[in-house]
Amino acid sequence: MPPSLTVKMDRLSKRFGRQWVIQDFSEQFGSGEVIGIKGRNGSGKSTLLRMICGQLTPSRGSVAWQLAGRNLALENRYRHVSWTGPYTEVIEELTIAEMLGFHFGLKPLREGLSVEDIPVALELENARNRPLMDCSSGMRQRVLLGTALFADTPLLVLDEPTVTLDAQARAWFQDRLSEAKRGRLTVIASNDEEDLRQCSRIVSLNSAI
Repeated sequence: MPPSLTVKMDRLSKRFGRQWVIQDFSEQFGSGEVIGIKGRNGSGKSTLLRMICGQLTPSRGSVAWQLAGRNLALENRYRHVSWTGPYTEVIEELTIAEMLGFHFGLKPLREGLSVEDIPVALELENARNRPLMDCSSGMRQRVLLGTALFADTPLLVLDEPTVTLDAQARAWFQDRLSEAKRGRLTVIASNDEEDLRQCSRIVSLNSAI
């Protein structure tokens, strides 16, 4: 079980050029919650996720992490977050097995799992040696989801998680999310109601701009 995490956002704001994407966003999220982030296109869903994770610097305001009761510095946060989004880059020449081996050499696996187990859990056992460049968009998305869902980190961040998945793969995602969310803070950005089905609460960015 990962350590408890609290993420506090205080008047968090971001602009690109003269355009404010997020302005004065204040919330607090904690372990055990599944937070849904929804809002119209351009409302700043992905921008908010990136600021929460420390991938993007706010224009003003702050994001504070408290891990196991202690403040966690920005430069150490990447170790404690698992993330995937539709813009996540992969090394096309790697096979599915090589991609997973590389990733889980950097992030710990959830207890009871091994790297060899993951293609089976992804229902991609027969394609484990296929290069990512030869995989369908749905297969690639399932691999990316696996890197986040099966990692042992206190923060799980999913941006548009089922965007390229068919109905069967969407059902697979919901089953795996039920397991992966336990004891973690999970944040999901999507306007698809099915993606947000397991959320304990939903935050709309439309009123935050």
